[in-house]
Amino acid sequence: MDAMAELVAQPLPSEAEAAQERCYVTYYLSLLEGGLEKPHITLLESRSLISASGTTGLRTWEAALHLGQFLSVNSGLVKNKRVLELGTGTGYLAVLCAKYLGTSHVIASDGSEEVVEKLSDNLFVNGLQDSDKVQPMELKWGHALLGTEEEHWNGGRKIDVVLGADITYDVSVIPALIATLEELVDLYPGISIIIAATERNRETYETFLAACGRRGFSVTQESFPVPSRAEQKGPFYKDGTPIHICQLRR
Repeated sequence: MDAMAELVAQPLPSEAEAAQERCYVTYYLSLLEGGLEKPHITLLESRSLISASGTTGLRTWEAALHLGQFLSVNSGLVKNKRVLELGTGTGYLAVLCAKYLGTSHVIASDGSEEVVEKLSDNLFVNGLQDSDKVQPMELKWGHALLGTEEEHWNGGRKIDVVLGADITYDVSVIPALIATLEELVDLYPGISIIIAATERNRETYETFLAACGRRGFSVTQESFPVPSRAEQKGPFYKDGTPIHICQLRR
């Protein structure tokens, strides 16, 4: 009661301050259970939808959790592979791949400098701070990967798989996203691209599919529906909005 009284007596932060506050959230990975210790990922994240700087990348979204479940039952897609994640946000998928799914290397990229800076906190929380398996990187979609002074992007190191979760949320970002995917395919022919797209708005999702078609990408939608809340055993996420797992090839 003393502790609760002390907390209640604390002044409420301003809206701007509250938007910047982060808390620890732990996600249990029920599909990877089998040992004595339950597999889990703990992240320091904001519970605000959008931070004061305008980024949405400081919290984990449902599409990342759903794509993580898909990869957990299809780990062969990333095992022993070099992975590039676009729009990594809190780093949930990067941590999952590096710590539990056996990837050889993960580039956790995001277009927000603030998001990339704060990734180090989540790598530390999950024991990956000294690991050479995860590399944070600032990467803005639509900007050329190769600069005038670079002969090879990423030091010439290979990329096998591109992952992206909830990166088709706005029609305005889709052209830049597709341009980056095109450049990656040109640099790494045969690369595998897996995107989890939340269908909050059917028109936005169809805009993404149409843009893929115009640029020569074929899209295969995997049969992996969002489980009902009653069926979920961790991680837990909303089941009312469709999340499509799409594989792109060109």
